[in-house]
Amino acid sequence: MNWPRTILDGIAMSALFNAVVVLGFTLWPQEYSVMFPKEIKEAASPYVNGTNVKKMKLFLFGLYFAMFLYWSISAHAAGTRGFWPLFWTGYTEMTFVSASDFLILDCWLPLKIRNRIKGAEHCEAWKRKEWLLRLAIPEHVLGWTFLVCPAAGLIVAGIAGLFA
Repeated sequence: MNWPRTILDGIAMSALFNAVVVLGFTLWPQEYSVMFPKEIKEAASPYVNGTNVKKMKLFLFGLYFAMFLYWSISAHAAGTRGFWPLFWTGYTEMTFVSASDFLILDCWLPLKIRNRIKGAEHCEAWKRKEWLLRLAIPEHVLGWTFLVCPAAGLIVAGIAGLFA
């Protein structure tokens, strides 16, 4: 595993991920409510356009695909070989994305965007404590750590393994 390359790739993709998510939110603010806590999701649902939800999800899946492809090519180019080194490279880089997502998109951004989601402006779930307890902490401590990051490691190892 090439630690300097892994750390730099993790930081670069964290910046790209957050920029693309914020861009997506700018394009489809109402549709992003489908990923928010239940109270916000229900309050905003009358204003959500199903076609735009599909566009937003396709946009995000494209981002993930590009990240995995970049990480795989980067790890291969850096000389990382073997399943476990490639797995831990992908896992570590996705952990950087998770940490930046938590800090930027879950701790800072909700306070700035709540007035952009029609119907959900006055929901209790926008309060920092509620947001963190209902969404951010479970998502990043459990979901990302035990599901998303290992999946990223497997995908990176699988794609990079094709180059060997």
